[in-house]
Amino acid sequence: MRICIGRHFQFEASHQLPQEHECYGKCRHLHGHRYELEVQIEGELNPRGWICDFAELKDIVHRHVIDKFDHQHLNHFFEIPTAEHIALWIFQTLQKALRDKEYQLVKIRLYETEKNYAEVCALNSE
Repeated sequence: MRICIGRHFQFEASHQLPQEHECYGKCRHLHGHRYELEVQIEGELNPRGWICDFAELKDIVHRHVIDKFDHQHLNHFFEIPTAEHIALWIFQTLQKALRDKEYQLVKIRLYETEKNYAEVCALNSE
């Protein structure tokens, strides 16, 4: 039986969407967010009775995502730093970081605001 676990993270960052496109509205102006990131993995229980130590998951996400983006200007990393582009990059990066583990990345959800998020899910978690 496969079991899912997850962990919640936060980071602060600024961004600005392209000024030449009016469709971006107020987001064309420099502004910041307190991003909320949820990371979910799945796997089989190991002999210790867990899928992964939560501290291990925390360290991986901090090393590959939080330490890179916290208090940074996201336009330095993305041409168009929408929640969708950022979420896709986070998913692909964590998927690579976890590829040799006994568990797999199932999905990430990146909240740009309390009500708005982008989510990326694995096509097949088996």
